[in-house]
Amino acid sequence: MKRNVIIFAIIISLASCVPPGKLSEALDANTMLNSKYDSLHNKLADTVANFSNSLAKLKNNITSLKDSVNYFRALATMPPVLTEGDIFLNQMLGLSLMSKSELAGIKSTWAITNEWLEGFKVDMKKFTGADADVKLNKGYVFVDISDKILFKTGSSSLTKKSKKVVATIAALLEVQSDLSFMIEGHTDNKAYKRNISNDNWCLSVNRAIAVARILESKYKINPKRIIAAGRSQYMPIDDNNTKAGRLNNRRIRIIIMPRVTKIINLTNTSGSTSE
Repeated sequence: MKRNVIIFAIIISLASCVPPGKLSEALDANTMLNSKYDSLHNKLADTVANFSNSLAKLKNNITSLKDSVNYFRALATMPPVLTEGDIFLNQMLGLSLMSKSELAGIKSTWAITNEWLEGFKVDMKKFTGADADVKLNKGYVFVDISDKILFKTGSSSLTKKSKKVVATIAALLEVQSDLSFMIEGHTDNKAYKRNISNDNWCLSVNRAIAVARILESKYKINPKRIIAAGRSQYMPIDDNNTKAGRLNNRRIRIIIMPRVTKIINLTNTSGSTSE
């Protein structure tokens, strides 16, 4: 306490030695300096904050850039994705059905075939939903259609719903008049009648014939191009012990057998066919 009194007395004595005008100027100058200090301090704080934000954004950009570089490096080292067309041509080469020079020539126009196949798939899906599958395999085009799209249970008579599907297939076959094809009927392993004359063999054959007849009679497909066959239950593609498997096994398969020089010219099958 005594010490504070002494300091206060010293300040009073010093103040008494300074003229009042000078003291006022000094106080004003001190106030101005404090104000400038506060302003500069705030600007510095804002600058530091902005710098911190910019640095954080820069770090994020660097991280994103590294991720992009790693992605493209991984992509560059991945094996090329093969289309169905590529697989088809490789199979043809492996079966010695074409030379490497022929393969190179066909690949230069292979986009046409891929467009044809994709266009045909689109048309098929339009009328069959998920109940049809189209693929290339070893030089053949396989079209698998669920029997529920074409026939009623245990029947070999085509339904009204089947007309659009058959029309799409007919459009494919009409493009090239020398395409040969086989129509195969397939069933599950469940007998639908006890009479041996109406077993799965007969059902599969009769269904194939029903498709063949409408292609011949309505769409004027040359019957010399058509092979109709029944496979009964003996070539399943799924497990006959499950309901879903049996459903997949009950199908009509159309196997189109074009020559390589012809398949690349199939460019006009994606259009609709009027009835």
